Amino acid sequence: MASRDITFGTKEAPGLKETFDWMADRYLAQTELVSRGHYREWMDHVARLVMRFRPESVVDVGCGPGFLLSRLQRVLPGVTLLGVDYAPRMLAKVDASIPTELADLEEWAQHAGAHYDVILLTFVLRDQPDPSKALRALRQRLKPGGRVVVLETQTPAGWRQLGFDLYFHEWLPRWGQWALTKDWPSGGGMAPYSWLSHSHRAWMTAHPLPDAFYNNDYVDVKRHRPNTDVVMLWSARRP
Repeated sequence: MASRDITFGTKEAPGLKETFDWMADRYLAQTELVSRGHYREWMDHVARLVMRFRPESVVDVGCGPGFLLSRLQRVLPGVTLLGVDYAPRMLAKVDASIPTELADLEEWAQHAGAHYDVILLTFVLRDQPDPSKALRALRQRLKPGGRVVVLETQTPAGWRQLGFDLYFHEWLPRWGQWALTKDWPSGGGMAPYSWLSHSHRAWMTAHPLPDAFYNNDYVDVKRHRPNTDVVMLWSARRP
């Protein structure tokens, strides 16, 4: 496939790390609420996909409080798991039986000594200044034949687009400020759900994502959910 320029990505918000620390106590409950009950379904889909790959080792980069890791621990007993996040209070929520490392994505990719069969990125690339660079960095942490799995929001196609735009960019920031994060500290930067709307605009339908995989020498790039969904699930393999 011919190389194409990758122009998606977003500048990291000042205080984003502190924002995720602040969100740690409420992350799971609010994500389930904001996703209208679909969050567990999405995580189940990721877990089923990982099971198909029959890995011996899995790392969840940007693992948050470890919800997906706990699911994988139940369905893949004996598999080596690792959670990586740069928000300490998020990592404190991960089940104590699952090893964790405190680091941001590129720092971990550059300095980790191990290699993995599967690297998971669930709602993580959206917050990277350069998603293509992040994918390139993570490739060196994959074993030959290992896979990266990306779950992200997207603007759905068809009739669902109007409803998504109204919810995600109009209602959600107001609802978040009014009810979900009303104790957000003044002067704390962009409120969490306003930031979520802002960062999503760099993705939209994320047409450049497959090209980012190919441009960074991944192969077997596949989409695992239809483009009418509000999330997209992709996998790609290191040769």
